Amino acid sequence: MATPTTQTFRLPLPLPGAAGAGVSVAVTSGGGTRPVVVLEGASAALVGRLTRAGFASVTFEAHASGALDVVLDALERGVLGLPAQRCGLVECGDDGSMVVRRIEAGARLPGVTVRDPSPDRAGAAVVQWLTQHVV
Repeated sequence: MATPTTQTFRLPLPLPGAAGAGVSVAVTSGGGTRPVVVLEGASAALVGRLTRAGFASVTFEAHASGALDVVLDALERGVLGLPAQRCGLVECGDDGSMVVRRIEAGARLPGVTVRDPSPDRAGAAVVQWLTQHVV
C-alpha cells in the first residue's frame, strides 16, 4: 500500500450572511482509485483504519449549517481530487453512535447505526459495513 497523504482544502459556504465563512476539509488517501468515505469530526484512529482498509477519507468539522452539503457537492464536482464513484458517509450522533450510509448519485441511502462503547469495536463495525456495501 502506498504511504497515505493528506491534503487540506477550504470550501466557501454559500449561505446568506456567511461571507468569508468556510469549511475546512482534509482528504487522506493512499493514492489510486479508492472508494471514498466522508466523515464529520472523525477520530484519527478511524481515518487510519479506513485508509488501511483501502478507503480514501474526507473529514471536516461542521461549524455551520449546510457544511455537509458543501463537502458532498465539492466531492461530486471533483474539487477534492477524488473520483466520487463509490462513496460512503459516516455521521456521528449526539449519543456517540455512528450512522453509516452509502451515497449513490447524490442520494444518501439508508444504512446502519453503530452503537458500541468501545471506539475500536465501533470502528471495526464501520469498516466492515463500508467494505460490504461501498466497495
